[in-house]
Amino acid sequence: MSKLDQKIENAANKIEVVANEAWKKRSFRIVSKSISATAEIGLMIGAAHLSEKGYKSAATCLFGLGAVGLACDLLFNRK
Repeated sequence: MSKLDQKIENAANKIEVVANEAWKKRSFRIVSKSISATAEIGLMIGAAHLSEKGYKSAATCLFGLGAVGLACDLLFNRK
């Protein structure tokens, strides 16, 4: 393994440790889930704007992605 690969691996391990520690805090979980939900709602709002401009297929894709993401957040991320 090269030195660059080793440095990347070490950095990834440090990020993972920090992320796991942060996830144990309730405030971090609330903020991160809120940001995720906001992004998904933004996708659905963006889809409405695209639909008004005539980009129906792109709007359908965006709305579908936003709706599926929001449903997954609500159904699977209860903790």
